[in-house]
Amino acid sequence: MRKLLLLVAVILVSCDTSRQPADRVFVNGTVYTVDAQRSWAEAVAISDGLITFVGRNEDVVTRIGDNTEVIDLEGKMLLPGFHDSHAHVLIGVFTEENCDLLRIPTRRQVESALEKCVDLEGFGEDRWIIGGGWGEWLFEDAAPHKQLLDELFPERPVYLESSFGHSAWVNSRALELAGIHSETTVGDDGVIVRDPETGEASGALHDSAMLLIRRVLPDMTMTYRLQSVREAIAMLHEHGITAVIEPGVDEAIASPLVKLADAGEFDVRALLALSPIGWNAGVFDDGIYEFITRREKWRRPNLDVDSVKIYLDGVLEVGTSPLLEPYLVEEWGTGPFFYSHEKVNEYVTRLDAQGMHVHVHAIGDAAVRQALDAFEFMRQKNGPSDNRHHITHLQLIHPDDRPRFGELGIGATFQPLWAYPDEAALQLDVPILGKERAWQMYPIRSIHESGGRINGSSDYWVTDIDPLLAIETAVTRQDPWTDEGPILNESERMDLAAMIDAYTINGAYTMKLEDRQGSIEVGKRADLVVLDRNLFEISPYEISDANVTMTVFGGRTVYSKPE
Repeated sequence: MRKLLLLVAVILVSCDTSRQPADRVFVNGTVYTVDAQRSWAEAVAISDGLITFVGRNEDVVTRIGDNTEVIDLEGKMLLPGFHDSHAHVLIGVFTEENCDLLRIPTRRQVESALEKCVDLEGFGEDRWIIGGGWGEWLFEDAAPHKQLLDELFPERPVYLESSFGHSAWVNSRALELAGIHSETTVGDDGVIVRDPETGEASGALHDSAMLLIRRVLPDMTMTYRLQSVREAIAMLHEHGITAVIEPGVDEAIASPLVKLADAGEFDVRALLALSPIGWNAGVFDDGIYEFITRREKWRRPNLDVDSVKIYLDGVLEVGTSPLLEPYLVEEWGTGPFFYSHEKVNEYVTRLDAQGMHVHVHAIGDAAVRQALDAFEFMRQKNGPSDNRHHITHLQLIHPDDRPRFGELGIGATFQPLWAYPDEAALQLDVPILGKERAWQMYPIRSIHESGGRINGSSDYWVTDIDPLLAIETAVTRQDPWTDEGPILNESERMDLAAMIDAYTINGAYTMKLEDRQGSIEVGKRADLVVLDRNLFEISPYEISDANVTMTVFGGRTVYSKPE
């Protein structure tokens, strides 16, 4: 009988997978778990892509077998993989085939970069030059003229989006192919910048006017799209990002993601916020409902498709965002609403009833209030739900509306790297808002302290994808590259722990995956990032100096910093 009991005990122990030798064990780490207690640990064990142990070095030795890979962190910091809750990155990054104007600081340097683009092969039969990233603040009224492009590209069409993604710089050939002339009109949600003397389009298009060109752009080949997405995923891994919410996804964007997922090459957790067309004032067409019925064909283990993005406004810098008080540019007034309050209420309520996470673009304080009013209307009609609605950008928020995020359970998705007085703020925002109002931009701490859930994001390509740059900026509200200059409202400085939450567990919550990722706990996915220093033991101005030395996805190393 005793032998039988012993045999049963041995069988039970052997079936206890939590005690089996792990695939990988990290030891000697500074492990910030981001669990409910925000506890610290030294060691983590992983098996089959899941975390099986979190604790002390001496206690993990029972998980080490003959075939266990042991990684000595040598005191490095181990965190949950970063989440970017709003980034246009899986649409693909620029390749060598694009005209790349990103992060170029002066107008003269932009012109030099354009000269190099003359030799590009181009896209489609017309050999389109496609790219962008130019800074709006480099050109008067954020409206570059077509003349330079006409000189460099007299026969070939050119389409270059701005760094904000809400303006395009085009040449005469592109305008010709799109049929844009002196009589062409757009709605209040777009602007065709015109020559004041001739009335002809001068080469800058804002917001929905960009669609006039986008509709005639050549289709990118699948080979190009796949390579562009591969490079995007590699960039995410290099910065410790293992999960992303991709807004404004149509079928053309989803298709290469599905192909990579089916080929086992999609090593990122993604929530796609769907829109029938890329930049989308037309999302409030009833076609959205037919569109989302087709989303199941894109769902994959790492691809969730239960979200819809809607645009409630454009951007302040060209006057396409509604404000509660007028712009200082008299002809802009308070700016246009894209849709009636009744229409917004209807769509948000209907999408919520269909189980969709509503992802709202709102920048001006009047647009933010319109969004919050719609979510309040939705709660009254539908009652509580477990859908993870959130508003992104949030450049201006009236003080009366700040507590409503927590009260309504609506996420606040900021781009913290915008929260310092950069050239865009000083040269574009202050003149149109006044300094007092401009200094109230991005009230992250106010939302946090009033009970709102803060999500971190980049809005790539608008700003750098690096979460550490953004976290430092949220903590200091100063230029993270120089650590100098004015502070954008010192009272809105965030604490480090809250910003780590924003890029880990809060991001997971917004993806409705907080029970599976976002913290280092037993049973959760082994999506991790290793930093070369403990962020809590350095100056806030050194946060962005930390280096990602390793990114782990599903227990596998997908990035290691070269020695």
